Amino acid sequence: MVSTTTGPPPVITGGFAGALTRAVAERLDHATLRAGYRRLHVKALIIALWYLVSIAGAVVASGWLEGLIATASLALAFAAVGFNIQHDANHNAFFASKTKRLSRSNRVVGWSMFVIGADANRWLYRHNTLHHSSPNVVGTDSDINLGPLARLAPFQRRYFWHRYQHIYLWPLYCFTVLEIMFNDLATLVGASRHTRSSRSRLSDATVAVLTKATFVATMLGLPLLTHPFWIVAVGAIGVMTAVGFLMGVVFQSAHVVEGAEFAVAGARPPYQWHEWQVRSSLDFSHGSGPLSRLFRWYAGGLDHQTEHHLFPRLPHTIYPLIAPVVSAVCEDYDIPRHVQPSFHAAVASHFRHLRAMGRPLGASALKPN
Repeated sequence: MVSTTTGPPPVITGGFAGALTRAVAERLDHATLRAGYRRLHVKALIIALWYLVSIAGAVVASGWLEGLIATASLALAFAAVGFNIQHDANHNAFFASKTKRLSRSNRVVGWSMFVIGADANRWLYRHNTLHHSSPNVVGTDSDINLGPLARLAPFQRRYFWHRYQHIYLWPLYCFTVLEIMFNDLATLVGASRHTRSSRSRLSDATVAVLTKATFVATMLGLPLLTHPFWIVAVGAIGVMTAVGFLMGVVFQSAHVVEGAEFAVAGARPPYQWHEWQVRSSLDFSHGSGPLSRLFRWYAGGLDHQTEHHLFPRLPHTIYPLIAPVVSAVCEDYDIPRHVQPSFHAAVASHFRHLRAMGRPLGASALKPN
């Protein structure tokens, strides 16, 4: 892995990893990195203001049209905080850090995760540790584990209802945010049984209760000052389901797609860490058109998923600059690099992958040895 410093990433010698880090280090100088951080910070301020204005708009809205606009704006701003602010910060990439250890400044900004109802501490383990260490590895990567609800990888058990998962999963993505929130609590309860320190258990429980209570008070309490309960409830449900759908689709379109490789824990193919990140990830929407540029600004680097997995401690505003470098080195080493031309194409690929995994013979060519 590469730490985020004020200069180019440190070079790893040897093989694909060495060639890649050398090429990226040559592309990034101090001025380029400083400009990348500056763009990220400006974007974060815009999104934070957008989020606050949207909440205020929902509180003061006096009609259906105003309320609809305010809640739609809040849903988009809600997801933007997750995509652009907490994600970089909890990867130690919002501010430059000379070590891999999460810096205090990044940790504080990473608390923006609490603003959108999730637990930053639980996310660090579930996302940074489980997902980034072993993406698309069944038995380790929690992001591809939906239990019997879906078969996302060829090494997972197939049930007869998976034949229809390419149809029924889309509305279920609306519950992504709620699943994250409840999983936080479930994980906290489970962890408390294995934690010897009562002080640690009390601290985790206090943070979880206070942050989620604050989130509920903000989402429901403030609008209740000016609107009837049923209107607030409808608006809150609309926001949460819209955000859940958006987050679920964006996340799945970066890994659970055609061309991405999968493995099972304990039997991963003999690829180096850097090569596996490339083989298990997919980029999309790299075009230069206005829609692609707008989506790239909004998605917070998730459209450059390969670059993010290779260099998670670099600010996501740098990814478009190093994407051509990554492609060139992958081509030199004959490593498949997956890029869909648009977000729509990535979603369509996810749909086809779900349909293939749901068929009785959909994984015949990908059975484990």
